[in-house]
Amino acid sequence: MSADSLVTLRIFLHRDEAELARLRLEAAGIGSIVFADDEGGLSPGFFAEHRVRLAVRRCDMAHALFELEPEIQTLRVGDEAVAAMLHHASIMAPIEACGLLAIAVEDGVASVAMVYCLTNIDRSPVRFTVAPAEHYGALRHAERNGWQIQGAFHSHPRALPFPSQTDIAAALDPDWYHLIVGPVRDPSLRAFTIRSGSASDVVIME
Repeated sequence: MSADSLVTLRIFLHRDEAELARLRLEAAGIGSIVFADDEGGLSPGFFAEHRVRLAVRRCDMAHALFELEPEIQTLRVGDEAVAAMLHHASIMAPIEACGLLAIAVEDGVASVAMVYCLTNIDRSPVRFTVAPAEHYGALRHAERNGWQIQGAFHSHPRALPFPSQTDIAAALDPDWYHLIVGPVRDPSLRAFTIRSGSASDVVIME
């Protein structure tokens, strides 16, 4: 399995959790690799800071997520929406890019109808706050088009696209979609819902 074709599926605090997930995927016929540096098992507490990554081939990611979480949600994100978020992340680096997402639901399928690339007034590489006036403008525009603002996106300029503790603490609406781009040098896009202090994957569909 070439490292170039791998993407991080999940990040775990403990290696045994990652190994159990790897075995579940193996039973489903999906290859995966656990990335950790615990000095051959001599330093299990090392992951309190650095965590353990479970990686799969990019083409297996959606299948693997469904295997680990059968009730996982999906979100349709078109190529133009993805390109807008990646571009905004690139031009705003090294600070976090941010924006809002208008969501439309048709036949029970949620999709991103509009990406609003907005200003991070914190101008920070590790947190963001959307400019209030721009937030209001996006809300008005979405309402005029029959959409709902039901999500946000931001970038992690140097980190993997998984919610940080800051992201989780700031998430107030359990029904919002949280999309993250990162790292900017080799970006990928991931989606999550955050409920009761816990982040769950959302499968991105084209």
